[in-house]
Amino acid sequence: LEALAERYDLPWLSPFANYGTWKRAYPDLACGLKRGFSFYMHQPGKPFRPMVDHDTELMVEANPDEERGDTHWFREDFDAFVANKVVDQGICYLDTFETKSITHDAGWRIVGRRDDEEIEVTAEFAVDASGDGGALVDATGNTVTCDGMRTQSRALYGHFKDVVPWSDILAARKHRFEDIPFDPDASALHHIIDGGWMWVLRFDNGVTSAGFSLSPARHPLDAAISPQEEWDRLLGKYPSIRRQFVRAKPVRPLTRTGRLQRRLGTSAGDDWAALPHTACFVDPFLSAGNAHALYGIERLARILEKHWDSPERSEQLDAYAKTMFREMRRLDRIVSACMESFDRFGVMTSVSMAYFAAAIYSEERIRANENSETDEFLIAHDERFAKIIAKVCNGSSGVKPGSEVSFANRVHRMIEAYNTVGLCDPQRRNMYPFASPTADATPE
Repeated sequence: LEALAERYDLPWLSPFANYGTWKRAYPDLACGLKRGFSFYMHQPGKPFRPMVDHDTELMVEANPDEERGDTHWFREDFDAFVANKVVDQGICYLDTFETKSITHDAGWRIVGRRDDEEIEVTAEFAVDASGDGGALVDATGNTVTCDGMRTQSRALYGHFKDVVPWSDILAARKHRFEDIPFDPDASALHHIIDGGWMWVLRFDNGVTSAGFSLSPARHPLDAAISPQEEWDRLLGKYPSIRRQFVRAKPVRPLTRTGRLQRRLGTSAGDDWAALPHTACFVDPFLSAGNAHALYGIERLARILEKHWDSPERSEQLDAYAKTMFREMRRLDRIVSACMESFDRFGVMTSVSMAYFAAAIYSEERIRANENSETDEFLIAHDERFAKIIAKVCNGSSGVKPGSEVSFANRVHRMIEAYNTVGLCDPQRRNMYPFASPTADATPE
């Protein structure tokens, strides 16, 4: 985000890159502090049980302090701010626009209504940033499918106030706080349950985003019960999570979805492109959405900047589409292997190490300006790492109880060349404080 702000002279955007600069520049725009990732393993009918060796939890710190922390974006505030900046720049912005027709023939023609006014928009190039709305699907002759995607999940989620901090629940369970690298409430918090997981993301305005991502096989959708009834049943199975939401009040209705996974048949053409969240979606697990979106935005912006009037534009857009789906497949492979290992927390932890190694390795290369224009999210362009991921994920399915340590050691050896921050270290006991890279990010 900071690099985009610098490259395209958007000084107002740069403060959003870190928690400290955001809070100083825009104290009235809600966000949440994200120091890293935390995971907690729950058993049905039993309170969460902290272990001396942290076998039921995992924490990975993503930044060195609160000042340089990452953020959860409170979308209604952030999006409204960006929309207003669009208007300030003199760009036509049409909200409450109801599309009537989209014609794609030697350019774009979009006809619709805004209030009582009929509006026609014409353009040489269109970018579909409508997410699962897929605004351009029909006009481009595209398809929406989940064919070939390994991850299978559906969601039940909402926004709440008065959610009890998870640290309070841990304190009541006699947790050893001196061992942990950061406050778990300042993180992308993952509760791992039977056949799914729950996210809990806290914002500074007192609102908490929380939801379940559930395996349809283990939790088939029952239309006979309401979303609220299903929510209450799920909380009822997990005493510690229930305690966290005992006083919670919804500030928006619960939303329940069908299968989350989707992808377009193609994500770009000669005169159009879809951003990553429109082109594909896997699952919120591991919080990859914003990072993948920014990779896509940066890549597309460079194509339009360098090749707008070039005969190479179509070729570059084709490469853009292929890159995005390569990244999607990498994420889908890792997330599905993690979710299939939820009943074996040690295995899930080992698979996640491959994700964190790839994410950190990619980011450090960008910071060092090493081939950043050709690098891909989760180093999806690296064929050597692709083979490693395949071995890790394929191997995870066959790990028997009691073999988790042996599997962890194998993962450690396989990702060693990409593991620049000391992941997979048994002496850390699943607690990973922030560490600067210890090696040059160029595997031999």
